[in-house]
Amino acid sequence: MPATVMNSGWASLTPAELRVTRLVADGLTNRAVAGVLNVSPHTVDTHLRHIFGKLQISGRVALARHVLTHDDGAEPGI
Repeated sequence: MPATVMNSGWASLTPAELRVTRLVADGLTNRAVAGVLNVSPHTVDTHLRHIFGKLQISGRVALARHVLTHDDGAEPGI
């Protein structure tokens, strides 16, 4: 598979990115997501920047839409 396909889109999200994605789509702030996942808010921000790039979106509303249309609750590769 071409590298561009593997590095973009829903299937390219890592398990950590999927956890952040789901929590943000549920309406949690970066700080709240950090508390749930026991990471720093900076780590959450970094994950979000990667997620936005992979999904070619620019905000939390678009991310929530992606979750509604793409998320089956499974981890990648399962």
